Amino acid sequence: MFNTISRQLTLSACVLMLLMAASIYGVMAWRGQPLVINASQSLIERTGDSIVNALNGHLARVEGNTSSLAALAESLPREEEIYHQAFPSVVDDNGNATIAGGGIWPEPGVFSPGVERASFFWARNAQGELEFLDDYNASNIDPYHDEAWYSSARDATPGQCVWSAAYRDPTTGVAMVTCSVPYYIDNAFAGVATIDMQLDGVASFIAENGGSTGGYAFVLDKDHNVIDLPGVEQASEEMQGLRDIVSSMPWLQSVVEAVEAGDEQANVGSAGVLDQPAAVRFFDMPHTGWTLGLVTPSEQVTALARTLTRDLLMFILPLLALLLGIGWWGGRILLRQIRGTTEQIDQLGQSGSSRELTIYRDDEIGELRSAVNRYSDKLQHLFGDVRGVADAIASESTEIAAGNTELSSRTEQQAASLQETSSTMEEMAATVKRNADNALEADQRVKESAEKVKQGGEQVSQLAQSMAAINESSVEVSSIVDVIENIAFQTNILALNASVEAARAGEHGRGFAVVASEVRELASRSAASARNINGLIKAVSEQIATGSGYAQSAESAMKEIVVAIEEVSARISEISQASGEQTNGIDEINRAVTQMDTVTQQNAGLVSQAASAANELSLQAQRLKGLLDEFHGSSQGGTQTAALSHASNERYQLT
Repeated sequence: MFNTISRQLTLSACVLMLLMAASIYGVMAWRGQPLVINASQSLIERTGDSIVNALNGHLARVEGNTSSLAALAESLPREEEIYHQAFPSVVDDNGNATIAGGGIWPEPGVFSPGVERASFFWARNAQGELEFLDDYNASNIDPYHDEAWYSSARDATPGQCVWSAAYRDPTTGVAMVTCSVPYYIDNAFAGVATIDMQLDGVASFIAENGGSTGGYAFVLDKDHNVIDLPGVEQASEEMQGLRDIVSSMPWLQSVVEAVEAGDEQANVGSAGVLDQPAAVRFFDMPHTGWTLGLVTPSEQVTALARTLTRDLLMFILPLLALLLGIGWWGGRILLRQIRGTTEQIDQLGQSGSSRELTIYRDDEIGELRSAVNRYSDKLQHLFGDVRGVADAIASESTEIAAGNTELSSRTEQQAASLQETSSTMEEMAATVKRNADNALEADQRVKESAEKVKQGGEQVSQLAQSMAAINESSVEVSSIVDVIENIAFQTNILALNASVEAARAGEHGRGFAVVASEVRELASRSAASARNINGLIKAVSEQIATGSGYAQSAESAMKEIVVAIEEVSARISEISQASGEQTNGIDEINRAVTQMDTVTQQNAGLVSQAASAANELSLQAQRLKGLLDEFHGSSQGGTQTAALSHASNERYQLT
């Protein structure tokens, strides 16, 4: 299904887009979102710190004014007129509307001996102007020395402001807090300087700046009374504690638990007026004991991460799709060029096609086509050289095949000649053996004749009878001599034939020629001896014919005959020995001829194999030549077919 680069590119582009989307989502979910949440937490921290710092700035101004009142009370003479002139301007603080009033609250008998209550207090009226109030010195009310704001400052560090819990002024019903600073005269506690600050300004400031994180802020005093909390009505005569409003606002239960436990943050399912999940971060104000609560919707914390993820996906994915589309389109163009190059390369080996690729661009495709053209040129030169070598091989292999065929024929003829020679030698060996047997028999006969001649010499008296016997013996000797002459003649003929065959054998028949020469010599000697014997027999016959007249000379003649017979016997022994030697030589020649015949047969087989290999080499050379012609686009199909058929026919004929 994906066996083409085009489909693989398409699949890769889709997979890459999916992987990129998954990567963006994974990075934002596992890395980006925690970083964004941390950044949001940092923003919440900075927002809360800025609100706390701003509140501390407002409170520090009040603390400074109160400290100024305490310093004046310590330094000014204790005269009412001076107090009425000096303190109101400090309390007014240039018309600061958040200041509800302030004054000096001396210890009993400090301002005037014997006077228990001698407070100097100025309060802002409806017109925003300060007016002196002497109500707290009345005897019909509880003494101010027993108030919490007074007693809490009794043991405070000189010059340090002690903030009271939030309360509602019994006269105006306005929520406020009091900054109390003790002052000392002669190192003895002399009273408390106070300034009352209205909490309406704090509520306004919180309302203006608490929404920086998308939610709101609220403030609790040191007793966890609600100074400002959206959704909480401040119409009661007393300040409402945080736990007091849990019944009407159940979501505050987790906030109460976190505040009482001193935790820095609490998570709520519904943040009052927000009506959605939120995180409440608490900030402590150490100087006042107040707690600032900054409510931030959970959606606000994670919205940035989701927005970033969405924006990244909406921006990067289309851009990536565009880039992948451009890459895919470029890849298709590149593949089209590669496919065209491949088609032209396939056409290089076809008949009638162009020998070079068309180069119409200077990029890597053009370099590829140039490299293919260079390689094609090298192949053309290489195949041209190979074709020349193949032609030479075909010509030489044809000549070798023809020479091997002729050599095979000659070898077969030589093998046949050797077989005929071997048969002739076998016949010659049989003839020589018969000659040897005859010579042996003749030798035995001659010995017997010699014994008889000796007996005839001793029995001269019986000459007549002996002459008759001699006559008979002469007849037998004459036939034996004929036999010897025949043997000599046949031996001479055999020796002549052997010489002829030795001459034919050439170098291999040199030893046989020597043997044949010796046999001819022995045959000549045998013939000469036979002629001598024949002459002697004729002479004996003539003597026998002349009669007994020569009886006197018979003894001497018999002696001569004995000597002649001994010579004949010696000659016949020599003939017999020569015939044995001739038989052995012929046997050796026969074995040599047989071995030559075996070797010749083996040579004929090797020559046949060489001829077959030469024909096969010629056939392969013709095939190589045909393939090269086909690659070059030449039209030599008919020539190649004829050459292959001719080589095949030669191969089959040789086989």
